[in-house]
Amino acid sequence: MALLGHVARLTLHSADLPATAGILGDAGFDGVESAQGHLRCSDGQILIQLESGSAGGVSLTYHAPSLQSVGDRLTAAGIEYSGNKTDALVIHGPGQMNVRVEVATPADMEERSGEDNHVLGFLDAIVVPVEDAAAAAQWAQKCGFFIIEAASDGQAMVDVTDGLVKLSFREQAVRAPYLHYTADIDAEWIDSVKGALGTSCRVVDDGIIELIQITVADSLVIMVTADDF
Repeated sequence: MALLGHVARLTLHSADLPATAGILGDAGFDGVESAQGHLRCSDGQILIQLESGSAGGVSLTYHAPSLQSVGDRLTAAGIEYSGNKTDALVIHGPGQMNVRVEVATPADMEERSGEDNHVLGFLDAIVVPVEDAAAAAQWAQKCGFFIIEAASDGQAMVDVTDGLVKLSFREQAVRAPYLHYTADIDAEWIDSVKGALGTSCRVVDDGIIELIQITVADSLVIMVTADDF
């Protein structure tokens, strides 16, 4: 088990749950279903939970059998949190990364298939734009993550994982975390994605296509770059 829990979901808020669920479905996420008033789906690589409301941003929600145990380990690691050990623990991480730990129920014990998204391709990471990637990585290590890769040439970045999710701390203008996918992008792929996602999809093309940006909801953007980018 990762320090923070057994299962991790990316939680986002939407003022129009059906519309957001529809965009995710068109983007290769399956199995949208209601669970305790929420909508949940997965593309095989990441679990997403939709909650009603236009405010709240993007957060990473973990499910753990004992909040007391998680809280004790966070305290021992010097990680500050709010909330309580009977309801939920809330941790404010680097940049605009917020982490919530809730008590796990049998309904929360969902596993990923591990298959690539059949529309978007391979999920590289949840990207967290930060001012200081090295400091962000230190925070993550205290929360049970370990470093996969680090680079300081050009844009400084550090990739970390806890076995459940991969975070990529990148020194960019601080904003909400976003999903980064890589795919075999060609004209046929672009036509297919644009046909499926319509105005939710924007192709950034300055002569050489650099990325495809998909706006899922006010709180979540997906970036897709070529797998050799």
